[in-house]
Amino acid sequence: MIKILGLIAALSFCQLANAAECFDSAGKSYKIDPDLLRAISLRESSGRADAINIVSSSSYAVGIMQIHSQNFAHLAQFGISPEQLHKNACLNIYAGAYYLAIAFKRWGYTWRAVGAYNAGFKKSDTQEARRKKYADEVNAIYKKLKAGKSLSPTSDKSMSLAWRADLSEEGYHH
Repeated sequence: MIKILGLIAALSFCQLANAAECFDSAGKSYKIDPDLLRAISLRESSGRADAINIVSSSSYAVGIMQIHSQNFAHLAQFGISPEQLHKNACLNIYAGAYYLAIAFKRWGYTWRAVGAYNAGFKKSDTQEARRKKYADEVNAIYKKLKAGKSLSPTSDKSMSLAWRADLSEEGYHH
């Protein structure tokens, strides 16, 4: 299973860390460029830890990574509540990294998988268009983040460079 222990360990770590540290730590735990996680958070919530998006009377998303209510039952297995996801930005970042890692496991390190973070895995032309639109938006933010800082957001320069190469090879080309 995809780093369930990382998600559970985040419960204790998240009480002490600030959001910047959490992007770096979650990225390292799930082997995801922290700037990609930051880009997703900017797209999802404009980087607002307290964000709530009401989709319908029975559907909503919370926090900096906009964890959707459809995932709450799954996260409850690990002792994670919607309230924790809303109040604890670090836990929310780890949960977002966890779900992005699931998409990468399913579809590889591609922009299409990034699109699935928001639009899911359903096979239809409509969902494929939504995945592409979302991936394009995240990619634009990601490029801006990368332009404003060094290529190595972590101490592991090869991870950052390999990440960029992997994303450009498959899925949606940029």
